[in-house]
Amino acid sequence: MNSTSSISANVNNIHVLDSTNFKKWKEHVIIVLKCMDLDYALREDCPPELTSASTAEQRSTMKKWERSNCMSLMIMKHSIPKVIRGAILEETRAKTFLDQIAN
Repeated sequence: MNSTSSISANVNNIHVLDSTNFKKWKEHVIIVLKCMDLDYALREDCPPELTSASTAEQRSTMKKWERSNCMSLMIMKHSIPKVIRGAILEETRAKTFLDQIAN
């Protein structure tokens, strides 16, 4: 598990996105998320909705995906100025959010 100071250092080390550095910004975000073991939601699609018949493994996978997705979104949004964030549709999935920024 990462310490709070390590997480903060990693997140604060991401350069702020501007109109000229998307490729470098994306690369850095992905590296930070991988190092923090939070890139799962960028690599995997959202698992199917849980039901009362869902297995413990399915519940565990969903929990892992939700944590990764939530943290990834927070980390990406932290390094994007409000003016750019305001031009992007509100998104609840990190992978889609990253695709929207790319476009």
